[in-house]
Amino acid sequence: MTEDCIALRKEISYLLSKAHLKEIIGRKKEKSKENNQGGHKIPKKPGSPPPNAKIINVISGGSNIFGTSYSQAKRRAKVSKTEKEDRPQKNTVVSNDKEITFDETDREGIQDTHHEGLVITLYMDNHFVRRILVDGESSVDIVLLDALKRLNIPELEIIKRSSVLIRFSGETKHTIRTLKLPIYIEEVNSIQNFYVIDTLSSYNVILGKPWIHEMKAVPSIYHQCVKMPTPWGIVKIIGDQQESKECYKTSMKPMTILQQA
Repeated sequence: MTEDCIALRKEISYLLSKAHLKEIIGRKKEKSKENNQGGHKIPKKPGSPPPNAKIINVISGGSNIFGTSYSQAKRRAKVSKTEKEDRPQKNTVVSNDKEITFDETDREGIQDTHHEGLVITLYMDNHFVRRILVDGESSVDIVLLDALKRLNIPELEIIKRSSVLIRFSGETKHTIRTLKLPIYIEEVNSIQNFYVIDTLSSYNVILGKPWIHEMKAVPSIYHQCVKMPTPWGIVKIIGDQQESKECYKTSMKPMTILQQA
């Protein structure tokens, strides 16, 4: 077929680059437009996108509530901290319900409007660890090397193993170790396998799908809490909005400031 001739395509491309063949291309577009208006459109399913629709692979940027700069995030976190001091907040509550549900009572004390991630505090390996992000999009549980050092974990419990983690942007990060850490929640003790990464982050720990699925936990970012079943009822762990704002503020810092912090 003429359309499949590579040499012809190269020649046409060369002529077009020299501003030739514009009249032919123009007549072809007009003919195509007339055919479409004459009822010869290619049938397609209702609601289907056009065949030449563009694809957006990555969405990036800051919150439209907190702003897209470090100064805006810092200002928002400072205002939120003042509001929080007037409202003491419990860490966990236990109910006797068997079915996990959420309603507006779970949003009591929440500062609206918010786009916070779910950041909680848990008792891990005999320490209260703050700035734990519950992330249902993470396929692994992660602990930062700096946080691990503060837990004083013996070297014998750490397995040196390199694995590759792929971020949302396609960027890869190599883990340096793996280890198992106990997490204690309302008389329920679980052992989780963590990947250790040496990087700058505003979070100490990221709990992903392995922890969520094993604990049968149901996180709700909108209600800023996570609920999970136990033999004694449903445990509710309340997120810390102030910590989440501080983490967001930290993530907006330029890399040079993070390295000095």
